[in-house]
Amino acid sequence: MKNIFKAFLLSAIVAPMVISCDDDNIIPLGDTQLPAYTPVKVAETFSKGADNTLLNIAGWTNFNQTGTKKWMIQVYSGNGYAEFNPYGSNEAENVGWLVTPALDLNDAKNHTLTFRSSQSYVSSSSNKLEILISKNYDGTNVAAATWTPLNATLPTTSSTYFAFIESGKVNLSAFTGSTVHIAFKVTGSGTNTALDGAYQIDNVIVQ
Repeated sequence: MKNIFKAFLLSAIVAPMVISCDDDNIIPLGDTQLPAYTPVKVAETFSKGADNTLLNIAGWTNFNQTGTKKWMIQVYSGNGYAEFNPYGSNEAENVGWLVTPALDLNDAKNHTLTFRSSQSYVSSSSNKLEILISKNYDGTNVAAATWTPLNATLPTTSSTYFAFIESGKVNLSAFTGSTVHIAFKVTGSGTNTALDGAYQIDNVIVQ
């Protein structure tokens, strides 16, 4: 009985060490090619913070370039997300930036940005969300940095309110060899009803 048990145990240990394509082709597991690992540089789900509170996440910059409105944390059905909403500010213009921590892209990987975004009550293309990247932002002075637009799939004026859409994979290969920051910038108004819509973002990942 002990010999039978030992034989069974040995077969259980050896079996996972090979991958069999057919009876004549047994490939050692050590010879298989695994996909290249790309480390995650940032992964933010905005899950920390109470509903309708100022967004304050370590390493992130929440900057109101014009007006008093800033990015806020909102929670709906247990899901947290970031929102910039100029409505109710009573200011002619609101421009708010949400900037990631520094992202080191010096490892020569094919890095990408993905996120989800939505809109609510946006009726004019001048009430807009922009995605920007900088190689010379110093972590403090947003306006002094050079920002380059990134192409991503974003909600339009016809998008369903609060329906998050995927950005697609935004290629960051042009910035390999640099340390960068990525910004989400919203322009709106608290007095012009055509420009007082809000934008929401979630699941920001750079890898």
